[in-house]
Amino acid sequence: MKRLFNLLIISILLISCTTKQQKELVILSVNDMHAHIEVLPKLAYIADSLRAIYPELLVVSAGDNRTGNACNDKYPEHPNLPMISLMNKIGFEASALGNHEFDGNIDGIRYFVQNADFPLVCANTFFTGYPDIDLPDYVTITKKINGKDLKIIILSLIETSNEGRPSAHVKNLQNVDFVDAKDKIKDYLYLRDSCDVFVLLSHCGKSQELEFAAQYPQFDLIIGGHSHDLWTQQFDNGVLYTQSKYYLKATTVTKLKIVDGKVVSKEAQVIDLTKVNKVDEAVRKEVDKYYAEPEFQKVIGLAKTPFNDKKALGAFMADAQRYLTKTDISMQNPGGVRFDNMHGGDITKADIYNLDPFNNSLVITEMTGKQVEDYLVIASIKDHNCTHVSGITYTIDYATSAEGSGLYTSAKAFVDGKRIDPDKVYKVTINSYMALWAKGNCLSMNDSGLNANDAEFLYLKDHKDIDYQNVSRYDIRIVEE
Repeated sequence: MKRLFNLLIISILLISCTTKQQKELVILSVNDMHAHIEVLPKLAYIADSLRAIYPELLVVSAGDNRTGNACNDKYPEHPNLPMISLMNKIGFEASALGNHEFDGNIDGIRYFVQNADFPLVCANTFFTGYPDIDLPDYVTITKKINGKDLKIIILSLIETSNEGRPSAHVKNLQNVDFVDAKDKIKDYLYLRDSCDVFVLLSHCGKSQELEFAAQYPQFDLIIGGHSHDLWTQQFDNGVLYTQSKYYLKATTVTKLKIVDGKVVSKEAQVIDLTKVNKVDEAVRKEVDKYYAEPEFQKVIGLAKTPFNDKKALGAFMADAQRYLTKTDISMQNPGGVRFDNMHGGDITKADIYNLDPFNNSLVITEMTGKQVEDYLVIASIKDHNCTHVSGITYTIDYATSAEGSGLYTSAKAFVDGKRIDPDKVYKVTINSYMALWAKGNCLSMNDSGLNANDAEFLYLKDHKDIDYQNVSRYDIRIVEE
């Protein structure tokens, strides 16, 4: 493995051959780490190794640093403390604001700003109701390379795809204003003339970021996030675009050569972190400390068989929520199921927190049978996948166009194998994130004050040896438009 990593460093050096007269900027970038702190010792080792060659290494994140690991998101001393502390140790110098940064509410963002040794940057978010929180639109970083100053400006933007807001729970976005990144980016193009290197550190997703790269040659580099893509592309206009997957599965090393204040060449290389076994020991010891938190290790249930897919996990979550709220039907959005599968055997608190990290409350609605079917379509469209259910099964039509795009169009729900009564009123549990989509499509809506995690804990306590293997409660029917 030592030989493998040496070959990796040599390959980086091969893209970085240059003369002493040129300035060289090397950037180590990640995105959508989602609190996978167990991989940070590897990233720290990469950063340390690169700094031995490039002392002015620049390390940045394109956002979504948190949400996805109970050892960070539920850490007792303070949620997100582990991630912030470890990013400080690694030497990050800037991070984009991601939509999941809002999962810790405004207090979480305030804690990040106050405790990170690097700025959280965003140009299209305005904390109007919180005068003590003022994120910079962009940051200027100066690196001394070959004895001369190199000026780098990093601008950052966040997606607003959820009805003009980032994809976060609406309760965490109160008194915060947003402007569409497409409208805001134009206000900062003038910065090109006042720096050697102009970087867009974006959390807008690949589709939007590729548009920016094609449209704005002012940027030397766009480092993207949000869509969890692995992508490297240099455009004809010179803009280099990168995105480094998710969960710290990969990181990207970008090399820029600058002559007389102009970037003359750009190259990027992806490092597969799953194939790197060397770690920074100090960072590893700190990670071990966080994982040793006793509360996370408590066994709360047992699964007879593994959960093979999201259908099984979503069904389990929906069952738990219906069990706690004692309603007729329960629905769980697929985006809230954070595992693709899960082990069988003992289930710990950490497993549940990682599966369902959003701390959503449960909302009880009243819907007619017709509204249930209509809502299945609405929710599946909103979350870009089929909704998980308890108390019913359903079929849903997915209409495809000649261009390959598609849309959920209609659903038929069944109770005990019979078509749901369109006029009967049913009590339906949804989580508080999904509640926004139910407005106008239910007879009543009341927040129960109960928590989704509590539902899962209680269900596991009262149901021994659960088995969700091969559970499937919906079918998709593909139709042509």
